[in-house]
Amino acid sequence: MKKLGISIYPNHSNINDDQSYIKTAYKYGFRRMFTCLLSIDADRELVLLNFKETINFAKNLGMEVICDMNPRIFDQLNISYDDLSFFAELNVDGIRLDLGFTGKEEAFMTYNPYNLNIEINMSNDTKYLENILSYKPNKERLIGCHNFYPHRYSGLSYDFFIKCSKKFKRYGLRTAAFVSSNEATFGPWPIVEGLPTLEMHRGLPIDVQAKHLFATGAIDDVIIGNAYASEQELKLLSNLNKDMITLNPESVMN
Repeated sequence: MKKLGISIYPNHSNINDDQSYIKTAYKYGFRRMFTCLLSIDADRELVLLNFKETINFAKNLGMEVICDMNPRIFDQLNISYDDLSFFAELNVDGIRLDLGFTGKEEAFMTYNPYNLNIEINMSNDTKYLENILSYKPNKERLIGCHNFYPHRYSGLSYDFFIKCSKKFKRYGLRTAAFVSSNEATFGPWPIVEGLPTLEMHRGLPIDVQAKHLFATGAIDDVIIGNAYASEQELKLLSNLNKDMITLNPESVMN
């Protein structure tokens, strides 16, 4: 089932605002939450302290929570790919690998005893996915998600996006990409130029961005990359038919 999602950045916000946003998003049918550990400068205990209450709040509502990681953060937090118990303690549903390992580790992680999804980065046109698949992963636990891009002109081109996305769909994997709120004021990095996956979406109305992603047939879940989207934006997305895209024509007078 296709899902809508939001992003939360506890290192750059406060818990009351986060919980209010999560609650509002849930009211409008959002069922995914993305959070990011890439910019943390803390040990395991501080990460649990700063993130777990917000994650638990979302989980108790019924949201799926996935956190962004890379091998450097694994090392920083003293986490091994063959022991993902930290993420079970954090109470997330999965981990997104912004940067990957060698392929063997990703495949091994899909057999973790905590039923964590392993979400890999879709925004590349390499043999990364094929390499992981060569190690016979548990495909029920392997999913994909594109990057978002904070700098203007740094987002993906449409042709590249489609090429990368269709590869994942060809293997029957669940996919996700980001849209950008035009009302949000922050993300994980100190720049405020939006957080879309596709460069052509930057500055467009949020529902237009989401309609386009769903219309490609290559994306299952659409996540708002920056925080906090306005309630009106959340409402616009909640009213979308994810399976049958509708257009709003305007008459143009000469």
